[in-house]
Amino acid sequence: MQYSVCKKFDIDQMCHLRKSVGWNELKAMMSNPQMENLFSIICTENGKMIGFLNVVSNNVTDAYIQDVMVAPEFQGKGIGTELMNRAISEIKARGIYMISVIYGEEKLRCFYEKFGFCTMLCGQLETRFEQ
Repeated sequence: MQYSVCKKFDIDQMCHLRKSVGWNELKAMMSNPQMENLFSIICTENGKMIGFLNVVSNNVTDAYIQDVMVAPEFQGKGIGTELMNRAISEIKARGIYMISVIYGEEKLRCFYEKFGFCTMLCGQLETRFEQ
């Protein structure tokens, strides 16, 4: 397995990975040239994307880890943990003050707490949905 920190990635592979974990593809949105990220971390095996994590940030005070996903057949092998460890190290190295993550299922709380995240009240509003 290979891990890479990058600004650009194969959108088709990332959308396929989104579908494999049960999420909507969002291909049109992900292909939009206005889409910005601070960096992404991908995990590949034999050229196939099997893990992905994206970081968006104002580059000073806040960074937000989003879209942490691992292909179902590779889950439970430490890939998600490695993606998170690398992202947190990279964000800290850039001197960014705070890291946030939003997860949609209670069962994921333990995963994020092991990195030091604490649960806080928050809200989220989805304004547009694309299949």
